[in-house]
Amino acid sequence: MLGRYSEAIEDFNKAIVIDPNLASAYKGRGRAYSLKGMYQPAIEDFNKAIALDPNSAGGYGGRGDGYRILGQQSQAISDYNKAIALSPNWADSYVGRGLSYGGEGMYQAAIEDFDRAIALSPNSADAYECRGTAYYRLGQWSQAISDWKTAARLGSDLAQKTLSEMGETWQGG
Repeated sequence: MLGRYSEAIEDFNKAIVIDPNLASAYKGRGRAYSLKGMYQPAIEDFNKAIALDPNSAGGYGGRGDGYRILGQQSQAISDYNKAIALSPNWADSYVGRGLSYGGEGMYQAAIEDFDRAIALSPNSADAYECRGTAYYRLGQWSQAISDWKTAARLGSDLAQKTLSEMGETWQGG
């Protein structure tokens, strides 16, 4: 699978040579770098994309993902705020910001973002899984279990594994 991302990076490199002002090529290459786990080059590409297209919710969201994964939560939250301002119906930005809030221990704010993501995308296994984790961190067990069950039903292997590890008593009803 990583070879495919490398191929995509090569294709985006060619596009950038042809048109170095093509913001979408930098965003695409940044996404490919992120998927390869190369977050610093991804952030650099998202910086270029944003410089070329300052109204790109995808540019801010992608850069926010990189900052979040690198543990730079305040920068990530700032970028997700910009992405949400530009595209308020993009559920992924709420999930990303919720994860960053969770990374800062702000679980109630995280839950509010996951609530919004679920309202926008009711079949988002990620949003349910993440909200379940935030509830778990707050000691709200029944809400956590309910969300993990929903996430597992929607296809989250991680939620299913979490429920399985907790044992039969947690999986009833």
